[in-house]
Amino acid sequence: MTIMATLPGKLNALRVLLVDDDDFMLDVVEEMLLQLGIEIVVRARSGTEALTLTATAHLPFQLLISDLDMPEMDGIQLVRHLADLKFEGALIILSGADTRLLDTVGNLLREHKLNYLGAVQKPIDQADLLAQVMKVSEFSSTVPVAARVQSQLLMLSVDELRAGLDGEAIEPFFQPKISASGHSVLGAECLLRWRHPERGLISPLAVIPVAEAHGLIDELTLVLFTKVMAHLGEWTRQGHALKVSVNISMDSLKRLDLPDLLAKIARHAGVEPKQVILEITESRLMNNLASSLEIISRFRLLGFGLSIDDFGTGYSSMEKLKQMPFTELKVDRAFVFGAASDPVARAIFQSSVDLGHALGMQVVAEGAETQEDWDLVMALGCDQLQGYVVAKPMPAKDFIDWKTSWDKSVVLAPNRQN
Repeated sequence: MTIMATLPGKLNALRVLLVDDDDFMLDVVEEMLLQLGIEIVVRARSGTEALTLTATAHLPFQLLISDLDMPEMDGIQLVRHLADLKFEGALIILSGADTRLLDTVGNLLREHKLNYLGAVQKPIDQADLLAQVMKVSEFSSTVPVAARVQSQLLMLSVDELRAGLDGEAIEPFFQPKISASGHSVLGAECLLRWRHPERGLISPLAVIPVAEAHGLIDELTLVLFTKVMAHLGEWTRQGHALKVSVNISMDSLKRLDLPDLLAKIARHAGVEPKQVILEITESRLMNNLASSLEIISRFRLLGFGLSIDDFGTGYSSMEKLKQMPFTELKVDRAFVFGAASDPVARAIFQSSVDLGHALGMQVVAEGAETQEDWDLVMALGCDQLQGYVVAKPMPAKDFIDWKTSWDKSVVLAPNRQN
């Protein structure tokens, strides 16, 4: 059945390049696009022809829709060449391939920094095609994703960073971690926020890379850690039994006095190291393994917990777990959010939980956002839960109020889930 739909005017004016080696399929998809109100559709019968048209077009194509399985140059090869041409339009893949292959191709496009909208399975349903085309409005037709993200982040200058380290710019936010089964609040992860006098609250992604690049990451870590310990010490004196996780940059794991220094800061604030979990990101761990083993071992000797963060996204994971005394494994959100409907993500999630437990570690699911995510975390036997389904990161002044309210709700309704 044909679906007559009205697209926004700017989408009606899209310049579309349609790539498929099958003339019949070109006819079908072009007709669907015309029925949606898109009038500028250029056809290419091969990847080679598509590249020529892309490189020589007087006006750039804003949307490229391509088959995967084509002779001479398939859609996967075409993607690589489009990345070389710095193609700035959006892309939709048409294919009868299985879901796992399409997911892999989607990851490939993202790695190439291309504006990937999604895949439409063959035989093509016009409603599915419409849903993908509507996403074009999320992308600029002239600015690629990477450039947009960079402009949105507006990285701090070194001078701004140095000035902020001496002032009140650094503010820790706290995202709760709860027991996946009993729902009690176990603690929180500290997340860096930076308050800029003109731009307001700034993401750590605009701060940490600058600090690492200019040798200021140790100073940033110490200022943040001192503030976090002050809050945790106050909460402890108020009678709250909590553990707080703090991220440690791999660049800081070259400093031999770091374990003693952090233990001194913690105890000065009235905090025992056993109340603190230091999170280390897996994807960078192997880069400095030799120089880090001594420091990491001394952290554990002093009583700090150690968490391997973003587990499953890096390399040589098994080797790291074998060599280092981690007490906690955090499953990356890529394998938690939506895993209930993604068999591959669910399998990785389950194996991570089993592995962590086999090694005597607590397993934390981060990035849970829906009721389905929470249900799966419980079903797989994960120990702790962290994500928007529980609460967003919040300032320290709000955290204890939130915890008090949550604790009351758990007592009144012990099976509560948001």
